[in-house]
Amino acid sequence: MKPVILLDIDGVLNPALRARPGDLAPDPQLSCEKKSLVRRLSRSGRIAWVSTWPAEMTATLERQLELDVEPLRVTLLLRAGDGDEPTPKLRSVTRWLARMEDAGDADWDSVVWIDDVLGPDAREWAHALGKPVLLENPDPVQGLGEAHVVAVEVFVENGGGGVGAPTP
Repeated sequence: MKPVILLDIDGVLNPALRARPGDLAPDPQLSCEKKSLVRRLSRSGRIAWVSTWPAEMTATLERQLELDVEPLRVTLLLRAGDGDEPTPKLRSVTRWLARMEDAGDADWDSVVWIDDVLGPDAREWAHALGKPVLLENPDPVQGLGEAHVVAVEVFVENGGGGVGAPTP
């Protein structure tokens, strides 16, 4: 089984933002630990960014990660009212997954979603999706950790045995 791994940046990877002389955009830097964890995740499935970060900043992270397969990017079209939802990105993720399926570009059989903002609506969505889903909900201060990556590895090894509860 190979899932698509929906990966948030803020609250999950928490890169340090350093000022670059003469440039308005900050230079995001991942810690060695986060780089290692994301590389392990990429061996378990296809990474897809689920973030409002601009493409050029996400590209900076990708250069640091040096992954074998370029991550996908979920189109986030946050609409009025999405910010009031327990999981503001849920509608965008649902639309993106459906578009990928319809286009025949969904080469995964399960979904892992790692985000610091996953509410009860995400769990309901996961149960209704019709394929195995694992939800991992890191503490936004600590972000992605060893336990989250191990949960993904176990999920993949066990064939995605159902919907995983968000990890606190």
